[in-house]
Amino acid sequence: MNPETYALWASIHGHLAVLGLAVLAHPLITLRRRPGLARWTLRTTWIAAAMVALPFGLGWWLYPTYRGHVKPGLRAIDHPALWRFESKEHLAAACLALVVGGAVVLTTAGRTAAGRRAAWWLLACGWLAGVTTAGLGVYVASVAQPGWDQREAQ
Repeated sequence: MNPETYALWASIHGHLAVLGLAVLAHPLITLRRRPGLARWTLRTTWIAAAMVALPFGLGWWLYPTYRGHVKPGLRAIDHPALWRFESKEHLAAACLALVVGGAVVLTTAGRTAAGRRAAWWLLACGWLAGVTTAGLGVYVASVAQPGWDQREAQ
């Protein structure tokens, strides 16, 4: 993959993830404000889960290019972005697991107050992990791109 194509898909990857977090805000808000479980709350929870899963899968597709063209330059100069990227990937996996887990709990136990509360906590923790992931992603994208030798940047 050439640097321009990688940069395009990496940007799409980040924008989709942020959009997924924005959609996830709906069930977080409605689960706190409404006593029952509305159909749209359940739907937007699953839409948010899909919108978190899509950029996660796109990240898996992009990772070999990162590993082959970006990571070696970061490793050569021991740039902090190298470890922040690895942290970002682990947080993204946690985000996905928490959001999908929250959607499953809401689907199976959302008719009870305890089920809605458990789902809200899972979704909120997933949202927090996602926002942290996004922050790390913005930092990493700003300093680490293929086609730009990091050794020359220092």
